[in-house]
Amino acid sequence: MKIRKVIKSDSVKDFLSLFFSNVLQKVFGLIREIIVASIFGSTLLYANYLLLRTVSDSFSQFTVGNALKANLLPKFTKVLEKYKEVSLIKVFDFSKKTMVLLFVLSQIIQFLIIWYLDTDYTLELILISVLLSLSIAFNFLNTIYLTFIQAQGKFLKYSLVTTLHSFLVVILIKPLTLLCGIIGLALSRLFGILTLTFSYILPMNKQQEGFEVELSRKDFNLPTLILGNFANIIILSSRFVSGADGGRDIAYFTYSVFILNAFMTSVVGNISTLLLRKVSINKNNIFMLYSLIISSFISISLVICFHFFSNDIIDFIYRRVMSFFSGQQGAFTTSDVKNTSKYLYELSYSFIFLFIATTLFQPFFTLSIEKSKKARRNIAFIFLSVILLGFIYSYFSDLEVYEESLIMIYSSSFVSVVLSIYSYYYYLRKHNESF
Repeated sequence: MKIRKVIKSDSVKDFLSLFFSNVLQKVFGLIREIIVASIFGSTLLYANYLLLRTVSDSFSQFTVGNALKANLLPKFTKVLEKYKEVSLIKVFDFSKKTMVLLFVLSQIIQFLIIWYLDTDYTLELILISVLLSLSIAFNFLNTIYLTFIQAQGKFLKYSLVTTLHSFLVVILIKPLTLLCGIIGLALSRLFGILTLTFSYILPMNKQQEGFEVELSRKDFNLPTLILGNFANIIILSSRFVSGADGGRDIAYFTYSVFILNAFMTSVVGNISTLLLRKVSINKNNIFMLYSLIISSFISISLVICFHFFSNDIIDFIYRRVMSFFSGQQGAFTTSDVKNTSKYLYELSYSFIFLFIATTLFQPFFTLSIEKSKKARRNIAFIFLSVILLGFIYSYFSDLEVYEESLIMIYSSSFVSVVLSIYSYYYYLRKHNESF
């Protein structure tokens, strides 16, 4: 009876809707990566595109995904617990102003990178940077509204909406890349985001009655933005180091991290979302323990799997699948398989740390920003200091970028676990003081 009760519980249903949605998204993402690998392989043009997109993705970590969710989900949840009807008109007004600022700032940063690269295809990269900046701006708006949907507990709707977005990107990526080359990668991304914006996000503004939710800069605590997406910051920093020499290693790093990140977002990311919402309402140590056990088990299982089968997995995904469907060999070579599988296995150990830290950080984000401001600032400062030291070490080191990227991801992920343990201890202490 207890098992049946657990299976029918809202938490299990919410997790399953998020999980299967993420499985579909990862399948679509895998198809996308296979298509990209077959067309571009590890060419220098694609490697330079990845370096530019790494800067764009790093910038977006402060405006989308877990970082934004960690700031807004507790607030939206508490508002919806108090009021039956709410209006997002003021949220939309704030978002429009922020979108313009994001576009301008991201353009400046990306232009500096293009100037640094000094390639023969500068005009192409400038056009790509504009498309990526637009993607950042509109994705910021989408993420705010999708976080509100999650706060409502409408995880099925959230799952359907995000899955549709991934599906559209996959449908568009091959014709656009064949038609526009490397620019098609950025175009497919932008079209998917805009479809989501106009189909689902903007119609949510029709509700104009009820309590008007307001957002301001105070709702976007910088330390929380950093810590809320620490895992992606670590991954992107390591990816940047892997491509700092302008070589092909960044392509191998990206192909391998996609597989590892798929498990982190589809399982650990969903568990963290549910944990964040549950702890926002009430303390729940049991759910926390279950989340930590599942995260640890999955990460260790991946290490064992990739130890024995990393080469076979990469060869199957990026070479054999595409050749089976297309009937011809793509641009992804046997040398690419060897280099990517090496990255996959070596990186898998660091994801044990990332999985555990992601779970342990969640309760800390439910604490009042005002009451935990000093702790957030100190933890974020230590984390950023480690990332900065990693960049400095990489700049002066004589090692290969492959080794430098591994040093970056291992050192920063280990420190993140230590910081997450402290954050959970801090949460328990503050929570007990309130009773």
